[in-house]
Amino acid sequence: MNTLTTLKTLALPIALALAAHGSNAFSAESLANGVKRRAPQGITTRLYACVDKAGDNPDAIGTCLSAEKTAQDERLNTTYKTLLGKLIGQAKDALVSSEQAWQDFHTKTAALEASIYGKSKRDDLQRLENEIFRLSERANALDKYLAERGQ
Repeated sequence: MNTLTTLKTLALPIALALAAHGSNAFSAESLANGVKRRAPQGITTRLYACVDKAGDNPDAIGTCLSAEKTAQDERLNTTYKTLLGKLIGQAKDALVSSEQAWQDFHTKTAALEASIYGKSKRDDLQRLENEIFRLSERANALDKYLAERGQ
């Protein structure tokens, strides 16, 4: 058997073994490390410090995430208001329309997640993390628009 045939024959078993090993490593990942690994740009260092201190305590991580949600919501509102103040005419109208559509998307995504995830504490934390990350990603997008306007 030549080398190419051997590699093709072994490719699937090797891929499956790597996937199985990776999924075991993922399931063993701590809640705190998972938050840090998945976080988009714009998440505060306070969250990272808080989840490091919380370890794998779901109640403590919930407190950390709740504080971060407040911070990201305030960041989004501030960025939106600043950008709104920089725009005129059609651009301003488009931002308002875009924000309304984003809020609808955010609400509908939360409803979808409520129907997908279970009722465990870990599921609650995942939904909260997802919400925070959506807030941060939207604020990041608005920050880019502000930068375009010279802010």
